Amino acid sequence: MLGAVLLLAVQVARPDTLLVRAEVLLAAGDLAAARRVAEWLDRARPDDPRILTLLGRIHLAWPTVGRFKAESLLTRAAALDTANPEPCYYLGLVGIALRGDDGEMIARRGLTRVLELEPLYRDAWALWRGLYRGAAELRRGAAALSRHAGEAAPDIWRSQLLIELEDYSQAEPILTSLIARDPEDPLARALLAQLLYESGRDAEAEPAYSAAIARVAADTGSYLWRQVRSIASPDERAAWERTDPVGRASFLRRFWAYRRPDLGTRLNERIGEHFRRVRVARYRYSLLHPNSLYHHSRRWREWGNIFGGPGGPGRDEVAREVRAEPPPDVPASLAGTAGYAPPDDGDRTWNLEDNLDDRGRIYVRYGPPDDMRAWNLDAETWRYRVSGGELQVTFARRTGAYDLSGDPVVTPFVRGEAFSAFYLLATDRTAAPATLGFSFRPVPFRGGSPWQTELLLLADSVRATAALFDEDGREVTRDSATNGPLRLTAPPGRYLLALDVERGGQTGRYRDTVPLPPFTGEVLALSGMLLSARRVPADRGEMARAAPARLRVPAAAPLRFYAELYGLAAAAGVSRYAASYVFERLNRRGEPLGRDGSGRTVIGFRREGPARRVMVESLVIDPGRFQPGRYRLRLEVRDAIAGSRVVSTTIDFELL
Repeated sequence: MLGAVLLLAVQVARPDTLLVRAEVLLAAGDLAAARRVAEWLDRARPDDPRILTLLGRIHLAWPTVGRFKAESLLTRAAALDTANPEPCYYLGLVGIALRGDDGEMIARRGLTRVLELEPLYRDAWALWRGLYRGAAELRRGAAALSRHAGEAAPDIWRSQLLIELEDYSQAEPILTSLIARDPEDPLARALLAQLLYESGRDAEAEPAYSAAIARVAADTGSYLWRQVRSIASPDERAAWERTDPVGRASFLRRFWAYRRPDLGTRLNERIGEHFRRVRVARYRYSLLHPNSLYHHSRRWREWGNIFGGPGGPGRDEVAREVRAEPPPDVPASLAGTAGYAPPDDGDRTWNLEDNLDDRGRIYVRYGPPDDMRAWNLDAETWRYRVSGGELQVTFARRTGAYDLSGDPVVTPFVRGEAFSAFYLLATDRTAAPATLGFSFRPVPFRGGSPWQTELLLLADSVRATAALFDEDGREVTRDSATNGPLRLTAPPGRYLLALDVERGGQTGRYRDTVPLPPFTGEVLALSGMLLSARRVPADRGEMARAAPARLRVPAAAPLRFYAELYGLAAAAGVSRYAASYVFERLNRRGEPLGRDGSGRTVIGFRREGPARRVMVESLVIDPGRFQPGRYRLRLEVRDAIAGSRVVSTTIDFELL
């Protein structure tokens, strides 16, 4: 009797033991052995969902031919064990492996069911987000997640889908509740800000977004970065990767300060503009076929010669009709670029980052094109007018299995379009017009104390406003002036300089970094140099008001040059130094004339006077001393007591 009981126990336990063995064989990659064991178990227990799931996984791993068999096995397993997300999850993997639209339908069926049962199951949410999602798919995903209302992650994800549906009235209370439950979570605040910006409520969005940025160190999923990376430059992308979590708030504040279109408004209008562009691009230019091989196989793209490959209908007609050349005014980092190519991110294209085709990626950066032509249902050309020229780019449907099918991607047809695509996908601009070309000159001096630097800005405009933003992205100082210089005072360091100018009803804009050198007096240092063609005293304020922004002055006028010396040594209360003004004549290309020094004039002085914290150094050139032409000046000073030496930055000027 006891022997019979033991025999029965062995018979009952044996299938479970074999199930574990098949799992081990599958993990080891021995698919044939794992399949033999699993098929024996399936014959013994044809309706066991665990065995069906295992056999489905084995067929999924089987090279090429097993995936439809895996789909039927996993569908049976899911029907038998309706509360278990595992077979549905692997059904999703089967659909993704099959690729194409049919595979996507299979994947969505499985993964949506996982979201209903257990949203946090493995990476089901991330996989579901990688599939095509129109309005119907978004609603089904939101309904699945609503079964877990009150749980943090499903609520966050549901609010994202509701925002994509533009159902802001339902998403807002969910996000408000999440913030109340966890005030330090940046994600809910970032989504609330996105919702408010998309719906045009910028004044409400700004504090929510600022609060999210302040908490970005806790954003482990980098959602705040994913909100803005679609307009980041290549350098900004690399800088973000180097930025540790503590420094990311400063990074994002600088990111937006650089793009602020108008210093005269309280809100940074570029932020709201960005989110509303994303809203439009999401609606018009979402990927229709994100599961296609084009977006997941570099080898397929190379084999299919999709980018710039053999032409389809209408190519010759397009080539005859339009021409586009790269604009001359390009950032130094883009100069000399040979052309555009799809970004190489392994097997995945960058379209998958934000689920946008190439039209959408450019739309988010530049907004609607100034001119658009649709050649047929499969191709269209966009043109943007920029400073110095016109950018043109053509899109063709090149991601499908057949020529001119699938999603639109950049496809250069004529000369200049490859460069234009590269430029458009590496830069961005606001819609606020800035058509005024202007020049300005920054001239640094010591501020009111040794630990402050005053930056004089001389701009050729009627009215100007300038601000300095520090490394934390916060505004440090600003100034406005009409027909006069601007003065910005801050501690020494590197800042973002934002300058807006107005003249003749037009506006101009400048954004770039600027150094404020230290003038502490601890070492010998020279300020910047001012030039005036008027009879003014050697006084900083008077010189600043009389200095032209563009250094083009009449040769018949007396010239005064002005600089300040800091840190001169003293002996018995007296300072002594030698000053040399070195003038070089320049040709039209800005190069010195006469390499033998024949185009050089040196005017030198030995100075001595009571020691002061600030020593004024000035030179007056009488009219007619120099012939009309272009010149470069540098000032060299040697401290006769300490033996130290300092050389100014050069200034180029023209005598008319």
